[in-house]
Parts: sequence; C-alpha cells; structure tokens
Amino acid sequence: MVALGWRWRALSSVAGIWVLLAAQAGYGLEVFGTVNNFTEDQAHSREPTVALSGPSVFSAWIDMRTGYGDVYFRASSDRGLTFGPARNLSTSRARASDVRLTRFQSNVYVAWAEDGILLRTSHDSGVTFGPLQVLSPRGSKPRVVATGGSVYVAWTGSDKEGTLLLRASHDSGDTFEAAIDLNEQARGGDLDLAAEGSHVYAVWDDGAHVYFRQSQDSGLTFAPPQVLDDGQSESGDARLATHSNGVYVVWREGSGCSSEIAFRRGMNGGTRFDPLVKLSQNAVASLDPLIDSHDTAVYVIWKEKREGSTDIFFTRSLNGGASFGAASNLSDTPGKSSQYALSSPGDTVRIVWREKTVNGSDIFYRSSTDRGASFGITRNLSLSPGKSTSPVIISSGRGAEVHVLWEEELPLNRELFYRRGVPEP
Repeated sequence: MVALGWRWRALSSVAGIWVLLAAQAGYGLEVFGTVNNFTEDQAHSREPTVALSGPSVFSAWIDMRTGYGDVYFRASSDRGLTFGPARNLSTSRARASDVRLTRFQSNVYVAWAEDGILLRTSHDSGVTFGPLQVLSPRGSKPRVVATGGSVYVAWTGSDKEGTLLLRASHDSGDTFEAAIDLNEQARGGDLDLAAEGSHVYAVWDDGAHVYFRQSQDSGLTFAPPQVLDDGQSESGDARLATHSNGVYVVWREGSGCSSEIAFRRGMNGGTRFDPLVKLSQNAVASLDPLIDSHDTAVYVIWKEKREGSTDIFFTRSLNGGASFGAASNLSDTPGKSSQYALSSPGDTVRIVWREKTVNGSDIFYRSSTDRGASFGITRNLSLSPGKSTSPVIISSGRGAEVHVLWEEELPLNRELFYRRGVPEP
C-alpha cells in the first residue's frame, strides 16, 4: 500500500492522541488531511468516481497515461489512510468515457463506455478483477447499481430513437440476462437507476416528459412506463433515490427563469405516486437537482441562477418525502457555484461544489451533523492557484470518514486530487 503523506500534530503527548491538522476549527467541522495528488502520472486524468464498503474505499477514473484513455482503479483497505497502486482495467486502444463505480459488500463493479458498454467485477473488494465483459457492442452513458447478489447496468443505445437498455445479473455480475428495452416507444434521454432488494427503478426524460418504470422481481419484468410530470412545461434532469419501500424522484420542470425543481414520492415500490410538489417556487432558473436519502430523511440540492450569480440550494424532508422544509442557500457567494455532489449517511449531510474564484476555481465544502438542520462554515478544500473541478464525495455509513476527489488543472496536465476528513474530536 502507498501512504498518502498525512501531516500530524500531537494534542497530548502523555495520552498519545494524534489528529489530522485542520485548516479551521468550529462547530461540527471535520478535520481534513493534506491535499494529495491521487494519480501522479503526468498525464491527463478525469471523471473521478468514488465508493466505499466498510473500511474499503474505491475509486475509478479515465486516465491518458497510455495515450488511449483507459479506466484506472485504486483501492484502500484502511479507510483511505493508504491506497494501493493504480491499475488499468480496460487496456484497449479505444477511448473510454462515462466511467461508473458501485459496490455491494465485497463485490465491486466498474462500468464504462468504450466501443460499447463494458464491465469488470471484483468479488474481493478490488484486490482482483474478473475478465472484461462486453454487455453491448454499442452504447453510451452507462449506469450501474447493485443490491444483494444482483447488479443492473443500463445505458443509452446508439440508435436515433434514444433506446434505453438494461441488463441484469443475479449471480453478482458473473453472467447477465438478455437486454430489456426500458423506454419502448418513448424517446429516451439521460437515465438514472436505483435498486433496493428485489425492486429496480429507472427514470429518464425525453426533453418534454419525465418517465418512470419499476420492477418488483429483480429486473425480470417491468411495469409499463409512467409519466411523472404534469405536462404543462418541458421537463428534464430527472434523478431518483430509494430507501426501504419508498422511491423519490426530482427533476427540472420548465425552462429559463420559469424552471422549478419538482418532486414526487412513490409508495408501495413505486406502484403509486403522491401528487407533484414544487420545491423551489421562485422566479429564477432552478436547475440540475440531486437527491439522496437515509432512513426517513430525504435531501435535495440544486442550483439557482439569480442576479448574475449561481448558488446552491438545499431542502430536506424528515418524514420520508411527505413534506419539505423551506429551501436555504448553502453557497451564498457573489460568484458561480456549480458541479456539486452530496453524501448523507446517518445524521451527517456533506456537500461539495466547484466555486469560481479570482484565480480560477476551487472545491468548497459544507457539512451538517444534525440531518441538515444547520450547516457549518464554508471551507475551501483545494486552495489551488489553478482550476479545480468535478468534485465527488462519499461518507462512511456512520459518517466517521469523508472522502473527496476532484480534477486539478496543473501547468502541463490534469490530475486527480484527494482529501480525507474525520469528525473533529
């Protein structure tokens, strides 16, 4: 394993207690280690992804060190303190894109587009990977989710009709069923996918409407598509989350300054939906929602363009999506906030985003330890002289650690950088 060079100071030499240096101190703050170059290959690296399972942390990304644009993978078995070497999972002369990463217990799945839809599976927490599987000779924008011994991969077909296809495995990714056409007669756009137990959910849009389909038999069959929007304006950017028997869908409804963030809650495994709720309700452009859930809590963030600036807004429900509190501005800066990500295990809610700064852009961070009732101060995690972009974030199930990766533009190339945080003692 390769150590990531943390900087330490002693709080008590008698007790032998050591903690990572923090840039600032205050209520509910995490203590972050130093910024580390995660790829260090002097080639362009992009599209970071991150996932974890117990003490294991996984990352996959697109790397140009061979000159072709391959998928690389690194893993940590000690909660991000050290990482093993980077490994090439694709090793072809085609250019990879749209890399996706998920896991269930010790099973790790990496899917991407590269002359088709490809997948590699590990059954030992990323120590070794099985052979390359070609799930489709054509396609783009894959999504992959896993639950129990099942894994589902969905993607956009290469035809002009916008076909959305899904393949399911029920032996932890070793073999896959034949592809299912999700959108049938409706033209498909960007797809989101989720699974919980034997339930599989897919949501997408065609530029006009938001469509939803659900399976209650582990993807063997799907109910007919449902239209979730009210049909009064163009809808898109649909995202979903699920927990237990509920499924939650958000999307952008309308365009320009008339766009709002819409939400619907599906009950009984998505067989019926509550009425549509507008979460933003204002006269500015509300765009690009993200959603996450844990137990009875549902969290939604989006960006709003107003008076020459762009800010990130947040709202939450503590009763499984039955009602939401008033939205609050989390970034609240005069500049442009964008490219955000959200992680919400336990009572902890953590958000990262790209903030435009005088020198370019940096990765900013805020967190809450009371399920979003209040947030700590805004902190700059990258503090770089150049451009920091595309942050991703993941937190442990108890919220004990947080892992953040992003792209960093250097003078000669683009690398991935990493920081690890733990709760302040």
